[in-house]
Amino acid sequence: MIYSMPIFGIMLLLQHFSFGLSNEKGIILGMYNRAAIKTYPEIPDESTDFLNALNLLIKPPEALITSIASDPRLSVIFTAINNGIYTIFDFSIWLNTSSSTELFLSYKGRYAAIEQIAYDFITGNLYWCDSMYDWIAMKPIFTTKTEIYNVVIRTDLDHPEGLALDPEDRVMFFSDYGQNSRIERASLDGQDRVVIVYRGILRVVSLTVDTDNDKLYWADHDRQTLEGCDYDGSNRRVIRRMNTVSMTGVAYHQSMLHLVSFGAKKIYKVDLTSESLLYAEKIFTGEPYTIHAYDAETIKSEHDPCLTMDCHHMCVNTKAGPKCLCSDGFELNSDGSTCTDRSYIVDGMFIVSNASMFAVHRLHSVDGQRSVLHSVQLPVTNIETFAVDTKTKTIYFVDSGSRSLKKHDIISLRTKTLTSVSSATVKDLSLDWIANVLGWIEPTLSSIRSFSIIAQTSATIYTDLQQPASLTIDPYNGILYWISGTSVRTIMQGSWTRDIPKVLITAANLHNPTSLQYDVRTNRLYWLDRSVIKSSKTNGMDIESHIVTKGAIKTVVYKDFFGWIDKNKLYSARRRAKAAESALNTVQNANDISVFDSTIQQDKRDSCRIQNGECKDICVPEENGRICKCDIGLQLQSDQSCNSDVLLSNFIVVTDYTHGRIMQICLQTGTIVKLPIKTKEVHALAFDKSTKMLFYSELSTNSISYTTLHGKNTTVLYTTGLAFAEDLAIDYST
Repeated sequence: MIYSMPIFGIMLLLQHFSFGLSNEKGIILGMYNRAAIKTYPEIPDESTDFLNALNLLIKPPEALITSIASDPRLSVIFTAINNGIYTIFDFSIWLNTSSSTELFLSYKGRYAAIEQIAYDFITGNLYWCDSMYDWIAMKPIFTTKTEIYNVVIRTDLDHPEGLALDPEDRVMFFSDYGQNSRIERASLDGQDRVVIVYRGILRVVSLTVDTDNDKLYWADHDRQTLEGCDYDGSNRRVIRRMNTVSMTGVAYHQSMLHLVSFGAKKIYKVDLTSESLLYAEKIFTGEPYTIHAYDAETIKSEHDPCLTMDCHHMCVNTKAGPKCLCSDGFELNSDGSTCTDRSYIVDGMFIVSNASMFAVHRLHSVDGQRSVLHSVQLPVTNIETFAVDTKTKTIYFVDSGSRSLKKHDIISLRTKTLTSVSSATVKDLSLDWIANVLGWIEPTLSSIRSFSIIAQTSATIYTDLQQPASLTIDPYNGILYWISGTSVRTIMQGSWTRDIPKVLITAANLHNPTSLQYDVRTNRLYWLDRSVIKSSKTNGMDIESHIVTKGAIKTVVYKDFFGWIDKNKLYSARRRAKAAESALNTVQNANDISVFDSTIQQDKRDSCRIQNGECKDICVPEENGRICKCDIGLQLQSDQSCNSDVLLSNFIVVTDYTHGRIMQICLQTGTIVKLPIKTKEVHALAFDKSTKMLFYSELSTNSISYTTLHGKNTTVLYTTGLAFAEDLAIDYST
């Protein structure tokens, strides 16, 4: 077998006697500061066993090892380091001189966002969570092609972190840390998703399974609990409250749970039968982030049903039996085994245009993949602006040379004229994919016009506007936003039904805004203002500054990324970055940019990722949409909100900081009632007995708000800037 060249260097510190044998067992830690793979031969039973620790130092020393998996039968371990997944062959828990010291690259992503990895020992597939792209992917780990992988789950994920497999039962479990933290179960091909835990869960960073007894265990980092349940979510129990200790890794082995805490720099062992803590051992060199139990005896010999398949790229073992999958960017053919390249039309693409050409780029392009996947030259005079419909795989664009609105089929590469436009200059074509209506600005006529894709008719929405520019649409509410004015600019709001335009953001809060965009995921407006990308809520409040672009002419928001174009360059960066992190060559004189991702153009009632699925509290994804749920102590109402039988007198109000809850305690009976108020990191409380209004401060937003006991008419009273309100009190004398 031919391996990729190793990316990381390794220094062998300690030498021992034995070689990587299939009967070896032990505990493996992934260490940070300094990066190392630390092993404990045999499974430690008491503190003295930790004296035999061995280390492989990883270069660079600041690397973060986020997860480890293994196949001890083959003397192989897999490890996620920064933005890559690496394999060590001929591994020995003793790290002796005969043990391999080379890491071979198996997969490389663009950003260091690979969370927990898990190995299917039957088919040889490795799975991982990517918390930046919000997906779960897999690949045949022993292939020599690092670019071969398949994204098995890409919808309704906000920040996937924990992952565990039961290859015998052909299921996976994964956790998602976002607006609705939860644990789900799915088939190994990502189908048949079921949410099994969604209440009383904060941030699960590590999962592990007992495959003999069909038990799932996890460490909740923010709740500081060690918990477990059956595979269907039943019989949930808190095994141990760690109290001030946040766990970052957990591994099951023979009725025991082994854990590590990055912050406490400790390794723990918990007996699942007695729920007792057997040891808590301090690690003095480095900080442990992940833990793995290495033992071939725990892996059963199973026949690989994929051996009967002749798959072009990869095979996965599902409940219905083995089936072929294609690498991301390829399409499975009708024969069920071969694959056809469709890399120019997959989710997660930036499409960039100039006067006569479209170019397609993959945001997650890595080594071994082309940065420009596809480009097409059109027989047109000037592509002025364009919009993308992911459902029909169509690019709509305005050809100013022929003064026409056209559509280009991405699959067939055919172009068709739809209608004429009134002006040679047309700007900011935008698609309402729910109403199937295109909208655009004709600056010389100071108007906003539309075209119905279904009725094939044009209409004028607004006329006599003040230098309109940069149209964007909220498709869920049929609201139009645009920039108005020249030297003094404002952001305006209108609608398809021609409501009287109103000023949303005044010139006092703007300098020179351009490139306005409505983002369906965050329900916010984004724009470019003097090279800085800014945003606000759709009511014009909460203006934030994000990143400096330096020369951008058009920007786009996608998931947790910003993208922008400048001349012949396409730049991208994560939202938390301060400047561009990636620069790709694109078409010369680029003039427009858009995102192709079918998960964005969805009805919000079908996806928890879009405006929380219109749920007022907990949104739970289902196979064909979503269902609204309520937190413990609340009842679902007909409008998808949550309520409770709140107390009107004789109570005190307290906060549950960990879970973001505000609760009442009855002074007569001691009954606890959860208030239907959606908060996060609530700190201080004050209740106005005369108006029955509740005031509270939140650390996450540094704000003070007030609301009714039923959570109605919540209003931000004051933002405290960099400070936060530690206590609140009401002066009744004034």
